[in-house]
Formats: sequence, C-alpha cells, structure tokens
Amino acid sequence: MGGTEFCYVVMAHNPVGIERLVRRIRHLSPRAGILVRCEPHQGFDLDALRAAGARPWVSDLHVRWGSWTLTEAMLEAYRAAEAEFHADHYVLISGQDYPIRNLAAWEHEWAARGADALIEQTPDQPDNWRYRWWLPEVRHPRHAGPYRAVRHLGWRIGTLTKPVLQVLPRFAEGDRRWFVGVRRPGVRPPIPIVKASQWMTLSARAVRRLLERDAAEPRLRAWFRTVRITDEVYLQSLAHDDPELQVVAGPTTLKEFGEDPSSPLWLDADRLRRLATGTTAPFARKFAPDAPAGLVAAADALADDRP
Repeated sequence: MGGTEFCYVVMAHNPVGIERLVRRIRHLSPRAGILVRCEPHQGFDLDALRAAGARPWVSDLHVRWGSWTLTEAMLEAYRAAEAEFHADHYVLISGQDYPIRNLAAWEHEWAARGADALIEQTPDQPDNWRYRWWLPEVRHPRHAGPYRAVRHLGWRIGTLTKPVLQVLPRFAEGDRRWFVGVRRPGVRPPIPIVKASQWMTLSARAVRRLLERDAAEPRLRAWFRTVRITDEVYLQSLAHDDPELQVVAGPTTLKEFGEDPSSPLWLDADRLRRLATGTTAPFARKFAPDAPAGLVAAADALADDRP
C-alpha cells in the first residue's frame, strides 16, 4: 500500500477486543492504514485481523512492562508501519484504546494544523534521569509470604538510601522485578528530558527524523536505556529536542489515573462521558477486553455525534 494519509499503529498484548477496535477504526476512517503489533505466543487470529481491515505485524521481541523492550517495540512498530503504508501521519495507540471521535474529521483537523507531533506531557516531570536504572528480577525466596517480607525490606532500604540508591520493588501480582537506581554523580542529561504519554501522533517527517537519530546516535540511545520508564521519555525527548519539528501539546488518548500512577483506571460508561466532555483526544482508554456493551455504545455515540 502507499499514499495513506493516516496509519493507526496498535500496540496489542491481548487478542480479545482487538478485532472490535480495528473494525471501528476502519468504519470511522475507511482509507486509513491499520497495523497491529503483536507477539507469536499471544494467540492472535491473524486471518481475522486481516478480514477486519488490519495488517498484523508479528514481532519476535518479547515486551515486558517498564523495560527498554517497550521502547524497542515502539521503534520497530514505527519502522514496520512506515515501510508498509508510507503514511503522512502515524497514530500510536494501545490495544485497550477505543475511538471517541469521528476519526475522519479529527484527521482533517490535525492535518490542517501542519504540526509534526501531538504529545501529552505528564503533569510531573521527575528527575529519575539522575539515576542509572536496572530492572533485575528477584526470584528468591520462591514462596509468596517470605518474598513479600523481602520485598518490603527492599522498599524500606530504598527509603533510607534514596539520595544515592533507590530500590523500588514492583507490587504487581506475578512480577518480581525491582527498579534499582544508582545516582549519577554530577551527570547532566545529553538532551533535555521530557516525560510524556507513550501514545502520540507523529508526522511522517517526525517518524523519519526520530528513527534516523536513534540509529545515528548509539551513545544517546545507550544513555536513555538506563532511564526509568523509557517508553515515556526517549522518543518524546528526541521530538522536543529537534528544532525542525513542530510539537503540539495535547492527548492522542484520553485517560484517568487513580492512586496507582502506573496504569489508568478501567473505564465505564459514566466515567467515559464525564472525561470526554470538551476533550480533543480521538481515543480513550482503558477499555477492558470484555468491555460491556453499554461502554462501547457510549463511545460509539460520542464518535457518531461529533462532526
């Protein structure tokens, strides 16, 4: 394919609900390209995705939350989408996203602005870059009770040694990886650090320039590999550091966080309607794989009602 104006790049991890998402994008933007990035072991029906209107792209890279693999997956998905569709704009979304605007109308609005990137900075801009981070897995003790005690001890040690050493055990069920950060003495970042949402819209020029810089500056890439949560920092910082790119502040994906800042809240119809009031975001998340019909209907009504 070639000459596509918009390409939607879906970072998918769960096959349930993805065909629904693809069909809805195809309905709202019949001419758009749709690439679904997935992994071999995740159980996606590739023929069903093609029938729904997507181009499945199966990657051998296994993604784990919080690690550089998420950033690498973004880079390879952009490369694959660029090679396949040669689009003018690329919209990176999650498999838990769902449209809440008339996509064809939104595409027209965005293209008319002539900007290169739509990026939503987070309200907090932490100085995690001052630490060099690792993400080791603590496999012992094997039993849950003793492990919880060790995890709590690690967290307590981290609160005492925070000026030079941070220890942040993950509290997600079944994930025994710990963020361990060691202070970088007197080191300044190679470029200004910008923390922002992973889900963003980039022009073809922005994608090309970011991929070229990633390939041309291995030392910069290596430095960012040691920053915490690189999928919300690396490409976003590169885009803001490029004087040739026009970056607009705003969301591609609407979401709401609760007490846990690492993941948005699951949506229901009432929360979606409240959040969607006045938003310019074309998508919202998180939609559960088995999202109730009322939530999907509310999102469809939002998209169908907006000119």
